[in-house]
Amino acid sequence: MTRSLLLLPILASIPSTIAKVVTYNWDISWVHAAPDGFDRPVIGINGKWPLPKVEADLGDTIVVHATNSLGNETTGIHWHGQFQTGSNNMDGPVGVTQCGIPPGSSFTYSFTANPAGSFWYHSHASGQYPDGFRGPMVIHDRKWEESLKIEDQYTMTVSDWYHDQMPGMVNYYLSRANTDQHGGAEPIPNATLINDKQTETFKIKPGKKYLIRIISMTALAAHYVQFDGHQMEVVAIDGVPVKATKTDVIQVSAAQRYDVVITGLANPKKNYAFVSQFDPDMFDTLPADLVMTNDGILEYDSKFGKPAPIRKDAFDTFLDDFGLVPADGMPLLGKPDKTVTLNVNFTDYDFGSRAALGKTSYIGQKVPTLFTALTTGKDAQNPKVYGETVNPYILKKGDVVQIVLNNLDDGGHPFHLHGHNFQVLARTATQPWDGVTSSFPKIPMRRDTVKVYASGALVLRFKAENPGVFLFHCHIDWHVESGLSVTFIEAPCDLQKQFPNGIPQAQKDICRKQGIPTEGNCAGNTKNVLDTSKCVQPEQFDKNPFGALISPPKGRRMRDFAREVKASMAKAMA
Repeated sequence: MTRSLLLLPILASIPSTIAKVVTYNWDISWVHAAPDGFDRPVIGINGKWPLPKVEADLGDTIVVHATNSLGNETTGIHWHGQFQTGSNNMDGPVGVTQCGIPPGSSFTYSFTANPAGSFWYHSHASGQYPDGFRGPMVIHDRKWEESLKIEDQYTMTVSDWYHDQMPGMVNYYLSRANTDQHGGAEPIPNATLINDKQTETFKIKPGKKYLIRIISMTALAAHYVQFDGHQMEVVAIDGVPVKATKTDVIQVSAAQRYDVVITGLANPKKNYAFVSQFDPDMFDTLPADLVMTNDGILEYDSKFGKPAPIRKDAFDTFLDDFGLVPADGMPLLGKPDKTVTLNVNFTDYDFGSRAALGKTSYIGQKVPTLFTALTTGKDAQNPKVYGETVNPYILKKGDVVQIVLNNLDDGGHPFHLHGHNFQVLARTATQPWDGVTSSFPKIPMRRDTVKVYASGALVLRFKAENPGVFLFHCHIDWHVESGLSVTFIEAPCDLQKQFPNGIPQAQKDICRKQGIPTEGNCAGNTKNVLDTSKCVQPEQFDKNPFGALISPPKGRRMRDFAREVKASMAKAMA
């Protein structure tokens, strides 16, 4: 009897379905694919591409045994939008919560599926996911899904696609040649994809409701999405259920997700088109041969034939996500205990352009930041031990944290916070933020990725109640490579208690294979952790970066390689 009573609190915390272990075995390697007709090497899983959907129920344990068979690149996997409560070492960004998995090595990710909603996984190794290493992830809340009274549900990923591989493009993007010839512009993609192909068909029935999970997996582009003849009801964003809101068009920025419900017409006489179209404002130039759209079909009956596509020069009106109201009614968090003011800024150097969000451009340190937090005792509360170049901000447990983000750039940026979703209190078309708080909504919109307008500002709030090391960064992958990231070290002493045995041996092993220290401050100094003289210093950039590539080209091979990439980029930007 006593044993049964002790189980009651535990059972009460488990979702309505009994939690299970969902296991995946992945061999990560190069394969070939041609989603838009152009054949190129891509990063596949178990010899296949597109990549598989990760699917589980809220509260399940997800286990992924990952083997790196890429041969020439390290890797690491981020589970975008998952909180990683108590499992910060599974978050995935290389150099932050782990060392990269080297070729020929394996690593097992294991974490609790939380929160529920539409998410995605992707490589968080330098400049790697646009080479195809990204896929959808759906965490089901069965009770919430039942409340929608849907007939079925579909996953719809939208992405941009490049014909060149990322190491060379990263090298050129960050080079002086790009600064001089293209003003430091981001490479323009060659195509847009739906579910990693050119078109998609969703079968629907008259009068029935369907949940469509729209997931952006882009490296740069934003997309407009519209269903002809069918309004969308937005019911969740980034895993946060919202009060159902009708709209004809949504704009989905890099890494954002929208769950929408569409209802079949009562007496359809034809099939209907839907479209995913690039937002041209994200591109510095528009190549004449760039196809801006992907077309899909809402199919009532195959006998009705193919519908005429939706074609618009511009989408003048679309849903403003700022007005969406979380279904749980969570009120505005109280007065902030800590305010972090960040400025988006780009600087040209003699070797190329770099970006900064904090005091300096983000440059990874010699020791992964989480490992420093776990091995420096009480000094983990001192930002100095992490190194200035990771832009460390120490957060106390329970603090209400306010981020004021001023965008000094003339382009928009989607910003993502690991380990949390945040309240969006203000979004202005000018910067700096004017400090006005009277217009803050009483029940603010909440998500984990939000776009700051060109030359605009954002005010965000979240509560520091998830001890861990979490990045806050622009999710345009080119800008991550430029340095547009900061690090929040949240309740480091509480974090240490979650790992009483220290860093797991499996993580130490993959670091040691690469000669990477796993203890001490940013330089691996364990005797005097406040001595950061041997840490990476501000502006100590890699002036010849090649992303996750282990052995960059040299000599004549390098010169030939540079010419090929330069010619390809010049053509794309023409």
